Amino acid sequence: MAATSTTAPVGVRSAGVDLLRIVGIAAVVVGHVWTDPVTRAAVYPWHVPLFFVLTGYFWTPGRPLTGELRKRWRSLGLPYVVWFVLLFAALLAADAATGEVAEGAFGNALYGGSAAVRPFSAFWFVSVLFLLALAYRAVERFPVAAWALALTGLAVAYLAPEVVTAGPLGAFLVPACLVFVLAGRLLRQLRPHLSAPVAAILLAVGAGLVVTGLSAPLDLKAGDFGTPVLGVVTAVLISAGLVTLAEELDRRTTPGAARTINRLSACGIAVVLSHAAVLWVLHTPPSGGWPHLAAALVLPWAFALVALRTPASPFLLGTDGAGRR
Repeated sequence: MAATSTTAPVGVRSAGVDLLRIVGIAAVVVGHVWTDPVTRAAVYPWHVPLFFVLTGYFWTPGRPLTGELRKRWRSLGLPYVVWFVLLFAALLAADAATGEVAEGAFGNALYGGSAAVRPFSAFWFVSVLFLLALAYRAVERFPVAAWALALTGLAVAYLAPEVVTAGPLGAFLVPACLVFVLAGRLLRQLRPHLSAPVAAILLAVGAGLVVTGLSAPLDLKAGDFGTPVLGVVTAVLISAGLVTLAEELDRRTTPGAARTINRLSACGIAVVLSHAAVLWVLHTPPSGGWPHLAAALVLPWAFALVALRTPASPFLLGTDGAGRR
């Protein structure tokens, strides 16, 4: 008998998945506050791959490439540019006031991708996601070619990570990261057959691979896709389990809670792009600290919630005032 599914149709917002997005963004911030092995093992195997998997999971087939470009420009490209200009101006002001900005920081910020550091630490993710969506739109009609491109990119990443991290805006990471989008498309097809117990098993297997050390954590910005094959498998297993369990929450979420979750999720891109600036201002050390985490979460999210209700929302958050992307 087929498993009961609460899968929302593509285009219909899932409060559970929006909550998962919030958790994933918080995990990204945690990974930038602490760099110790325990934190890396807890969040790096899944926190960034999750968003690439979700891109494939909620993919709308058949959209023209120009339409995809417009959509991704509004939701990703425009906020990237606006936040970049704001933070670049702050970097210039800091350099004028103290002269302590690291040599090469301005050029690295412009180049983006793996070269960019605080306050631009997470910008690579947005540019890669933007380029990844366009790349997949270009090849979606040719699934064999898409898989060939993804697996070739992944092989290059395993053999020569310095190559995939060398491109501007993280562009050379796109082929390897395509494997997660394709996994998300496959998950969408399998989702009607996945139940909460199956999702728990997927999570347990993925976590077990990490805890036992069989699967090393990923660091996609550094071109590190973890243990060959197992690193990607682990990321997909954990992401699939989380997405399935998140959708199971939908029928348990009240309309009021769903609206609040949607608003917080709509602020996500602003939090991703600005939280490293908070850590930069605080001079957060690699050992991190709970006050640093609180500041990097609360300040960007509070600012974004206010911005969500203003005409600046499309520029800072990639959404309209209602949270639509």
